[in-house]
Amino acid sequence: MVTSIKKLDRYLLRYFLSSLVVVTLALGLTIVIINMVEELRDFIDHQVPILSILEYYLYFGGWIVKSFLPAFVMLAALFSISILARRQEILAMKASGRSLYRIALPLFVATALICVGHFYYNEYVFPPANQKRLEIKQFTIEKKSKVAMTKVRNIYRQIDPGHFYTIAHFDTERLTGENLRVYKTENNQLVELITAQKVVYDKFLWTAINGYRRTFKDGIKDTFEEFDSLYIGAIKDSPQDLAKRLGKPEDMGIEELREYIDLMKRTGGPYTRESVDLKLKYAYPLASFIVLLISIPFAANPRKGGVAVSFAAGAGFALVYFVLFRSLQSAAYNGKVPEFVGVWGVNLLFLAVGIILMVRARK
Repeated sequence: MVTSIKKLDRYLLRYFLSSLVVVTLALGLTIVIINMVEELRDFIDHQVPILSILEYYLYFGGWIVKSFLPAFVMLAALFSISILARRQEILAMKASGRSLYRIALPLFVATALICVGHFYYNEYVFPPANQKRLEIKQFTIEKKSKVAMTKVRNIYRQIDPGHFYTIAHFDTERLTGENLRVYKTENNQLVELITAQKVVYDKFLWTAINGYRRTFKDGIKDTFEEFDSLYIGAIKDSPQDLAKRLGKPEDMGIEELREYIDLMKRTGGPYTRESVDLKLKYAYPLASFIVLLISIPFAANPRKGGVAVSFAAGAGFALVYFVLFRSLQSAAYNGKVPEFVGVWGVNLLFLAVGIILMVRARK
C-alpha cells in the first residue's frame, strides 16, 4: 500500500512538473517574442550584435520566471489536474480511499519548495543577472553613454537632524566632486558651515580640498578658517550610495534594498516605496502556493469544456490576482492604504478563497 501511494505521488508530481515546464516554456517564449517585436527597431537602428541579443534574452528569461512563476504554477495545476479529472483518474483515486487532500499533498509539498526556491532565486540569483540585462539594454541596445551614469548632480544628503551636505557634481568613477557644502544647525540656527571647491573619496574617507570652515554663534560669524585639505568624518556615505542605479527597487536583492532603506533613513530621503517593496519580497513568492490552493478544487471536478475552460478560468484568476496585487501595491506606495494591506491583502483574500474551495470540494 505504501509503495502504491509513493508511486501515485511520483505520478502526480511528474505530471504536474512536466506541465509546469511546458507552460513556462510556452508562455515564456510568447513573452520573449512579443518583446523582440517591440525592441526590433532598436536592434536594427543600433546594429546590435546577434550574440548580445541572445545574451539579453537569456537574462530576460530570468526576469520572466521571477515575475510570472505564480501564474505558471496556476496554469500548470489547472492543466494537469483537469486532464486527470477528464480521464476519470481523480475519481478512481478517490474511489480507492484517497481524499482530495491526500491526492493534492505532493503538489502542495512541491509548490512549497518552489516558493522557497522562488524567494532564493529572486533575492540572490536574479539581481546580478538582471543588472547585466539592464546594462545590455542601456549601453548596447539603446546606446546610452556609460559616462553619463557615473556623473551625479545636485546631491543632497542628511547626516543627522540639522546636519547635512550638498555636492554640485560627483564622478563615481574618479571619486571626486565639486562644490561641497556641509551645514550644521542647532535650534534652527546655523552653527557651522564648511565649503570647498573639491571633495575626494580615498581610503574610505572624504576629504574637502581648498575651502573654508566658518562657525557661528547666535547666527553671527564667530571664527573663520581656511584650509588646503580637511577630513569630513561625519559623512558616512560611500560613492556607491551616491551613484545612479539601474533598474527599480524591486530589482534589488533583499540585502541591497535593506541597505538602501537604511541610507534613506539616515539621510532623510523618502523610502516608503522601498519599504513596501521589501515586504513584497516575502509576500510574492507565496503566491504560487495560494493559487495552487484555488486551482486544485476547481480543476479536480470535470466540467464541460475541459482543459479549455480550466485555462480560461486560470487566466481569469491570474488576471484578477495581478490586477488586485498591483493596485494595492500602488495604493501602499501612495499611502492610501496601510503597508500591511498593500502587501498581504491580496494573498490573505485568495488564501481564504482557496481554503473555502478546498473545504467545499467533493472529497
